[in-house]
Amino acid sequence: MNITTLPKPTIATAMVTALMITTGCVTAPGYNAAYGDLYEDVYKDSKVYKKHKKAIKNVDKELYQPAIEQRAANKVSNMGYRVKDVKYKRGDSKIKVKATRGSKDYKIELGYPSYQVIKIK
Repeated sequence: MNITTLPKPTIATAMVTALMITTGCVTAPGYNAAYGDLYEDVYKDSKVYKKHKKAIKNVDKELYQPAIEQRAANKVSNMGYRVKDVKYKRGDSKIKVKATRGSKDYKIELGYPSYQVIKIK
């Protein structure tokens, strides 16, 4: 099949798709890894988000939050503490960890997403 025999919209669609893939312009709605909340705010105003808001929040709680808390617990336990409790709220820049070492109790704050120790009480 010759390129000139294809319908013009198909050629244009194929070229745009190839250009987007090669330049890396394909992202999902709400993608905000590099741009902070720039796209997340636009995504939250959409009808799809408003319709499925409860389901989306459940996914965040069930998938992302436990993974973040587990990584923080691993970091603190590798420092020689015994972890009691980990608290992280989506959107916070801190992860709060309650831990013990010996017979003393400690409150440790880790930065998110770097997981660096900010404060130990």
